[in-house]
Amino acid sequence: MSKNSAMDVDLRDVQEKVEGSVKQAQDLGRKTMLATVGMWGMAYDKAQEMWKSGMELVDKAEKRGEEIEQVWTKQFDKLQENPEVKKVVVYVEDQVDVVSKNSKSVVVEVEKFLAQFQSKAEEVAKEVAIKVESIADAVVPGYDDLSAKDVVAKLGDLPRAKLLEIREYEVKNKNRVTVLRELDVMLETPETVTI
Repeated sequence: MSKNSAMDVDLRDVQEKVEGSVKQAQDLGRKTMLATVGMWGMAYDKAQEMWKSGMELVDKAEKRGEEIEQVWTKQFDKLQENPEVKKVVVYVEDQVDVVSKNSKSVVVEVEKFLAQFQSKAEEVAKEVAIKVESIADAVVPGYDDLSAKDVVAKLGDLPRAKLLEIREYEVKNKNRVTVLRELDVMLETPETVTI
């Protein structure tokens, strides 16, 4: 055999093996694709089966619920036919009406009562605010308009009782730390006694 014919034979053999391998790869690819599609199809079929059996279960449960409802309705109707139960139902309904009417009238009375005091309370609150302002103004004229620095400057000449009044007013109103600290220092210092 010549070299060319031996090579021809080898090339044909290689070509046949390659073609066989390609065919096997194509077959394997096709099988893989079909298996994947088949799995999806089977999953879909199973989901459809589960949906169907789920819906059947819901339908059965609904039917059973309707049966129970009918039994309860019959029992309730029988119970309402009992004269004693009818009396109780009527009595409860009457009491609900009475309580409802009474509560409405109580609410109206309470609102009237509170309305009387609301205007009085507003008047008293205004009077108290005016008195508190006048106390501070009596001790230090224009107190609410003064800055903390200006208030501190005016404190030096005031007696202890007035300082206590100003401290109480300051705590309840602006509550300025600078003013309160100065007042505390002044109040801790004993008053000088002249002989």
